[in-house]
Amino acid sequence: MKLKLNRRQIIIGAAVLVVLAFALFAGRAGKTDPQGGVLDDPARTACTNFADGYPDAKTKTARLALADKVMESTGQTDNDLIADRAAELGRAANDANAEWKTRADALRDACTEAGWKAA
Repeated sequence: MKLKLNRRQIIIGAAVLVVLAFALFAGRAGKTDPQGGVLDDPARTACTNFADGYPDAKTKTARLALADKVMESTGQTDNDLIADRAAELGRAANDANAEWKTRADALRDACTEAGWKAA
């Protein structure tokens, strides 16, 4: 079977594809905040757990426990930035104080950018 398209059919087909592509990208663009992502319930819980536990996380054991709790909260989040910063915090739990503080600040910033506020 041979399919033959004339110029008009090709132009209409291309226009339909452009409209569909535009609709797809426009729909996705409105789903997340370009700055910090969506503050869904798991992200909110992770940020709250972090803020509540950070002042007491002075030892490596306490840091690991806090990082585990925060990571558990981010398991279901759609906010990649908060999930990534929580993972970095976990990796830095056994590191020097300066590295831990840097990662903690990055997670706090990600939470703030997503719209989280301390209760």
